[in-house]
Amino acid sequence: MSESPTQPAAERALALAFDVGGTSVRGAVVGAGDVSWAESRVATRPGPAVLDDIAQLGEELLAGLSPAARTQVAGVGVAFPGIVDTETGTSLKAVNLGLVDTPVAAPLAERLGLPVAVSHDTAAAAGAIWADAGSPASAFVAVLGTGVAAVTYVEGRPIAGASGQAGELGHLVVDPAGPPCTCGLRGCVESRAGARRMLERYASLGGDTRITGVAELVARTEHDPLAAEVWSEAITALADGFLAVGALLAPGEIILGGGVAEARGYLLEPLQARMSERAGVTAVPPVRLSALGGRAGLVGAARLALASTGTGA
Repeated sequence: MSESPTQPAAERALALAFDVGGTSVRGAVVGAGDVSWAESRVATRPGPAVLDDIAQLGEELLAGLSPAARTQVAGVGVAFPGIVDTETGTSLKAVNLGLVDTPVAAPLAERLGLPVAVSHDTAAAAGAIWADAGSPASAFVAVLGTGVAAVTYVEGRPIAGASGQAGELGHLVVDPAGPPCTCGLRGCVESRAGARRMLERYASLGGDTRITGVAELVARTEHDPLAAEVWSEAITALADGFLAVGALLAPGEIILGGGVAEARGYLLEPLQARMSERAGVTAVPPVRLSALGGRAGLVGAARLALASTGTGA
């Protein structure tokens, strides 16, 4: 667990934030300016065990604070994958976690002794990315991690769609003859550009099985042809997905966040070039990276917690 050497000022409210991903559960105590005063993570376990892990992580983070700082923690925010009922704090369906109709907020509130607010992970992360980018009126905000998802902003408002599931960029088919996706289709954006799928692809080609993260994969692209091939496939899938978005929605810009976006120049420059190469008559929207990177989910969850308790800025 990492912790700041100093404690926050007494008048500042703090939030206990969790970003639940397909690979890991990240937890942090977040204060003013989205600064993490303590942060930790554990590997994601599927099923109800993930809730125990979140609670234990929270207990450890709270125990690491001074008594004064502990009293400043106003609430808990959880960015959770799948279909979420935000009113009841229930996971209606989280395929990767194997959860259906599972209460999330209630058991965590009981364990941690704090009010708990739950949001869809993409909504939480994209909201933080969008606000951090200056709240542009027209934008397509994509969160790139184990999954690939997005939120479209029109006239400064997020568009959820009739089903509430707008933005499933990861399950947009860009190569019908491509690899199978966890959703049951073939050639989805996520089947090539999802963090886990990239590592699986690299291993299947005979790559170094000790590689456990996309950052390591990207670092090898300059001297490892297999890593370069996998990364290039991911770039192509993202480029085709974003071009489809551009053709249909013509957003003012595309903003990228999430763990994969921490590849920075290794992602942005080849992605922009690939989009230009494959655009045809489609206008290519400008693309930029969020400064939040992989912290977007935590920041979004913290802001959710503070807003829901009335202690946010």
